[in-house]
Amino acid sequence: MKKLITTILIIILFINIPIRVFADDIDEEEINLIQEIIDASTNVESTPKINSRACIIYDRTSQKILFEKNAYSKRPMASTTKIMTAIIVLENANLKDIVEVSKKAASTGGSRVGLKSNDKISVNDLLYGLMLPSRK
Repeated sequence: MKKLITTILIIILFINIPIRVFADDIDEEEINLIQEIIDASTNVESTPKINSRACIIYDRTSQKILFEKNAYSKRPMASTTKIMTAIIVLENANLKDIVEVSKKAASTGGSRVGLKSNDKISVNDLLYGLMLPSRK
């Protein structure tokens, strides 16, 4: 995957920028840098190392799966829900606003934040708390 991305970036670079290079224009340092780029693009593993239990990379344009790891195994939605909630907060809320924690929110399980009813906390701090790992 890294090899594919590197190759695409190199192609885009050469397509968009007209380059004329003559042998006497390049110094030793530039030659070494070019060689490192070439070596890096050819010595990449074909399978990336992913720490997550499951993932999928899907190209919507070609409608093809570019990479998957346990893509068809059933997984809990918690992390996806947290990410979507964070996106909605970032798009719609003022992170500096101070909000009061309701009794219902304070009694919700699974949190490591330890919110109590009537606590006053910034939306920014709640957002950080949202992204903490949930208790199991």
